Amino acid sequence: MTATVVLPVFIAVAGQLYPDLSFAPFYGAACAFLWIPYLTECWRLTTTITLTDQGFSVRKLAQRPRQFRCSGIIAYNERREVGRGGSFLVLTVYLRNDFFIVKSNAFPDYERIKAYFSQVSESIPYQKVVTRPERNRLRWLLSGLALFIVANIVFGYLAHNHVDHTKARLTAVTDVVDRVTENRPKGNFKGVYFRLRRWPELNFYASRRAYTLSLQPLKQVVRINQPITLLIPDSEFRKKIAYTEPLTIGDKYINYSLVSVYGIYQEHAVRIQAAGPALEPTRTNPLFRTILLVFLLLVCWAGWVYVDQHKVIRTD
Repeated sequence: MTATVVLPVFIAVAGQLYPDLSFAPFYGAACAFLWIPYLTECWRLTTTITLTDQGFSVRKLAQRPRQFRCSGIIAYNERREVGRGGSFLVLTVYLRNDFFIVKSNAFPDYERIKAYFSQVSESIPYQKVVTRPERNRLRWLLSGLALFIVANIVFGYLAHNHVDHTKARLTAVTDVVDRVTENRPKGNFKGVYFRLRRWPELNFYASRRAYTLSLQPLKQVVRINQPITLLIPDSEFRKKIAYTEPLTIGDKYINYSLVSVYGIYQEHAVRIQAAGPALEPTRTNPLFRTILLVFLLLVCWAGWVYVDQHKVIRTD
């Protein structure tokens, strides 16, 4: 739950003026496939079973106990499966309007349960079955996930800024620098963040790829609480500082706080400018994003086909 839901949402909204959707929706679409088999197993998993002379009661995970009579049993099947803890036996009991499974590694009295059902029914070859409510729930989950994936594809195109790859015009911003931090994922130096006093919601970022000189000494060289001049793309200045141009969807929801820096000047401290051309940010790569998400759509289709291969047990 933390890895697939809580953490991505926290990353998207923590300290952001606008939610950063560059990571969370795509990650959520991919990780949703981990939840579908888990929920399917939960709906099928028998947690308690009570045997009596007149019948038995079965409770599945997150469901209320249900009472059954022995006359409602059609047949049973026992097969061996292999899991992390080794091999174990799985008893599947087929009813007229339901079914349930009992695993030997989950029930200490498995042999007594098996003996009970073997006395009142006959053994048949294993059949893949699903109740109609379970099938409908799986279809709703797969359909909802497919719509979420399509929404991700549409978002990728809406957030893409259609600009040509010409050199961007740069604008200088000057203010007191409050903080300088290094970007070091897993100890690998990537660049330097500057926090300016007038715009605390923005992270001015100088990437090492844009400079021929090393940026690693900047954290020690730049003087905190002193004015500094940074060169940033003019479009970023108009949208995020001067507010003379409206933000696009990509400007808002794809790393809004990040502003690229192509020049750093501080009197008697540092004077450095990027070697390569400054390009306007495009925000997303919609074609690459679409290719990956279409693969997830194919997985949704395969899941739909797999569900349809099960025999449906009517519960009405």
